[in-house]
Amino acid sequence: MPNSLSNYKIIDVTPTLRTDEYAQNDILFNATEIPNAVLGGSGCAELINITVTSDKAGWKALDVIIFENNQSLDAAGDPFAITSADGKAAGMLGWIRLESGELDCGNFTFSNAVPAVAETQLPFLIQAASDSTSCYFVAVLRGTAETYGADDLTFRFHIKQK
Repeated sequence: MPNSLSNYKIIDVTPTLRTDEYAQNDILFNATEIPNAVLGGSGCAELINITVTSDKAGWKALDVIIFENNQSLDAAGDPFAITSADGKAAGMLGWIRLESGELDCGNFTFSNAVPAVAETQLPFLIQAASDSTSCYFVAVLRGTAETYGADDLTFRFHIKQK
């Protein structure tokens, strides 16, 4: 029986990646939903950590940008350079840098935002649009060029809901 008393939730999201090469500062995937990130429409929760697993050996630094609305930003594979109007419409909530340090397990790597990043931006509050319980995110490649399989990355959002 599930624990109905916990205020914590872990949500796994595996976005669909392109399989051709990305350049530094490219968006890795189109805006992707973090489903049921908050309780109730326009709800608020605390993002306390993000972890990312990769089915590919090796790791490149990523910035994970989280926003309130299902807003199209740049398309996957485009350099990250959103317009002011798109940034405002997205309802930007915060970002986290996942540095290139990771736990290398052979053909599987694991990166953790806390405490691996000395100047972590976590925790911070996230909020959904008034008619939604979801937030959205993109990731930007900050390392050198890289290729991925379509489902190589899984983002795990550690959330405290109230």
